Amino acid sequence: MMQQEEKEQQVEENAPRPRTRGSKIAVHLCQLLLAGIGIWWAFVPAQERLDQAQIPGFLIALAISWWLVPEIRSRALKLGLVDKPGEARRIHKKPVPRLGGVAIYISILATVTTLIAIAGRLPKEARGAEGIVGIAVGGTLVFILGLIDDLDSIKAKYKLLIQVLAGCTAYSLGVRIKHIPLPNYINFDLGPLHLHGSIELGMFSLPLTVLWLVGVANAVNLIDGMDGLAAGVSAISALTIWSVALSNEISRPYAALMAAILAGALLGFLRWNFNPARIFLGDSGAYLTGFILAAISITGVIKGVTAGTVIVPTVLLVGFILFFPLLDTSWAIVRRAAKGKSVFEPDRLHIHHRLLDTGLDQKKVAYIIYGASGVLGFIAACFVHQQEYFLKVFGGVLVMAFFFAEVLNRHRQKGRGPRTTPPPEEPSV
Repeated sequence: MMQQEEKEQQVEENAPRPRTRGSKIAVHLCQLLLAGIGIWWAFVPAQERLDQAQIPGFLIALAISWWLVPEIRSRALKLGLVDKPGEARRIHKKPVPRLGGVAIYISILATVTTLIAIAGRLPKEARGAEGIVGIAVGGTLVFILGLIDDLDSIKAKYKLLIQVLAGCTAYSLGVRIKHIPLPNYINFDLGPLHLHGSIELGMFSLPLTVLWLVGVANAVNLIDGMDGLAAGVSAISALTIWSVALSNEISRPYAALMAAILAGALLGFLRWNFNPARIFLGDSGAYLTGFILAAISITGVIKGVTAGTVIVPTVLLVGFILFFPLLDTSWAIVRRAAKGKSVFEPDRLHIHHRLLDTGLDQKKVAYIIYGASGVLGFIAACFVHQQEYFLKVFGGVLVMAFFFAEVLNRHRQKGRGPRTTPPPEEPSV
């Protein structure tokens, strides 16, 4: 009993103090600076061209998300919209707001709208071939589904039905897997099945596309069981798609733009979601993030590759990019099916749970999985000769992450004396 009280006292003493007014002003200036640089970049270096706006999109989405997340958190706390601890599989020990998806959605929508306004139009190839409209409409449907589920739980079969509807909608608006390109060295003649150039899907195009969109959306939701895990892994995947989609072999600038915007929104959110998390993605954020990742992996990788221009099948390329969520979800399905359980029934046997059970803390587990995801992303970039661009983008993000962790949080490492009053519920900026 005494040990428990000592631990609680230590946690209370180590809790972050609210920022001073000057510190808050400095943070807001940083946010405005990021947004200002992004808007200037969209006008000048990018020359008001939407296909050159990946870096502006990243910076603007980062600034909006960084500013918006604590505002959403504050309102969620006031309304009591929190994820409460209790189940054995849940790691957090106190109620945490679960409406992070609202900030992600608004950040992406506001950034895309701003960039289109600067460019003056949304090009035809962006609307159709690279599926921005399909991503927007389908993503909105899964976001609304997740938001309703965050507010009032929905049965799994109804969630699946709406996800399939969102996938069909995105398909009808251009997000389609029509064929799977193959490298030149693959040339097998198996009678009725001839593998060379590409595999035409024909009537299987719709079901496979919808299965991929729904599957990845749920995969991201399944790995969202630890502070910063789903957001961090998804951000790395988005950064990889951003790099890969701009390669000469693929050249899908609008898919790269959506990937950059998603990465920026997730990085701004991760500022508040990394351990100890003060807000969760919620189903709205996880479904939205997974759906967009699935869609841009289609439009920016699978669909963009010309047969024979890559050295590995595009399925393998996408597998490297989304390795962790696909592996964890596949293993969960096999594990639960083998036990005769529903694949939707939660458990505490995910990869991050097993790593935590070895004695590692949440931060170390997150760093291990981030590192593995980053290495696999680098390998995917190497396959399309984009390793240099990937390292530049990834390096820039690491510098920003270091700034968040060391500069903005340095006040937490100083002057920690015993508290006489509990910290306020209002989030610091």
